Amino acid sequence: MAKTIGIDLGTSQLKALVARSDGTVAGRGRAAYQVVTTADGHAETDPEDWWRAAREAVSSALAEARTEIVAVAVTGQMHGVVLADGDADAAPLRPAIVWLDRRATAEAASYAQLPADAIASLGNAPSPGMAGPLLRWLASHEPAVIGNATWQLQPKDWLRARLTGQAGTDPTDASGTLLFDQANATWSRPIVDGLGIPGRLLPPVRDPAEVVGRLRPAAAAYLGFNGGLTGGIPVVAGAADTAASLFAADLPPDAALLTLGTGGQWVTPSAAMRPAAGLNLFTAVGGSGYHLAAAQNVGQVFHWASTLHSVSYDQLYSLASRPWRADGPVFLPYLTGERWDAPAGGAWSGLTLAHDRDDLLRAVLEGVAFLLRDRLTDLRAAGHDPKRVVLGGGGVEQAGWRGLLADVFGLPLQVAAESAWLSVTGAAMLAAKGAGWGVRKDRSGEGEVIEPRHQEAALAGYARFAHK
Repeated sequence: MAKTIGIDLGTSQLKALVARSDGTVAGRGRAAYQVVTTADGHAETDPEDWWRAAREAVSSALAEARTEIVAVAVTGQMHGVVLADGDADAAPLRPAIVWLDRRATAEAASYAQLPADAIASLGNAPSPGMAGPLLRWLASHEPAVIGNATWQLQPKDWLRARLTGQAGTDPTDASGTLLFDQANATWSRPIVDGLGIPGRLLPPVRDPAEVVGRLRPAAAAYLGFNGGLTGGIPVVAGAADTAASLFAADLPPDAALLTLGTGGQWVTPSAAMRPAAGLNLFTAVGGSGYHLAAAQNVGQVFHWASTLHSVSYDQLYSLASRPWRADGPVFLPYLTGERWDAPAGGAWSGLTLAHDRDDLLRAVLEGVAFLLRDRLTDLRAAGHDPKRVVLGGGGVEQAGWRGLLADVFGLPLQVAAESAWLSVTGAAMLAAKGAGWGVRKDRSGEGEVIEPRHQEAALAGYARFAHK
């Protein structure tokens, strides 16, 4: 049976998934890499680390699948900037700046000086980690690098350029750059010119399921396993990770999607391209829109807490099953700035001599859950009223954590099929669509529903958090 492969370039790991034409999974692989903090507020990754991770993850997935691939698609983290030259390898000219970066705060504020109608067409309030502010920062601080660059690419688009030798993007990723007129599905010249960004850096915009190139023989030889990948395989444009997850989840009308990883994202489809205060508006696969309420301080906070206290993730998540307590400490999870307005600077409060390490760690879990509830409130303020939550992403695998979230949200949670692999499943589905297959989704993993059990205690805890 013919198979496609999806590749997902996340913030801290790359995943590869091989899918059969009936939608079932034939092979998986993953590999990790680091986000490096070179200075306060800076967050970067060497794209060559992504390429090395791609070899490890793709080889593992192909070894399990043991078959030849007929189409490839990519997905990955939104925002950030990769500056690359124009050769076939799309050689990066500096480390990639990723979405966690805050260096371009002043440049984001400078959007207020641009024409109001052009800003409205972006569908989003400016945020420092997006490509527009970052490119303005680079133009001011590293003009020689900008001058030598042929392309500015989003992370997944850089990976696809390395695969094919062809630069490009798609509307789902372009809509997160603060450079893209979503109403007209084109780059915004008033914004680009107003920021002083060379327009030549902007790549062509193609449909997510469109074949945009062929796998280079050199890339196939580097990534392939026993001939599983060969030169000339069609590569489709792919989509941003959240758009790919939404495409794979196929949400019921009364549900919102919550994806958890390094960050957290509430996602609901929006038939009209309608901006909303406190939310992002991005383009979905197929051309409609979706609203996103983002939380920056999720998985990265858990990584910090587990490292600080020398505990494993399993030990940390096990504390989610402890009973709610009215006298536990309160944790504010703002270790990095949120997308808009929220303070940077975390804290525990309400500590006494009776509290121990496990109490501190349990408070970390609660604090992140309460932050996610705040973002759900933003979603509701924009007119969305989900009756249930579909969970996806790598941070939903622990039963105790899912139960704590259900308590805090006061909503039933349903785990998506391939929840930890949802975005890369969406990429494999786009590859199938590009190959001319009908898109089918395997729902064998769906069905688990987690009902809230301790809403009153969770609400009391949230009230203490909200008043800090």
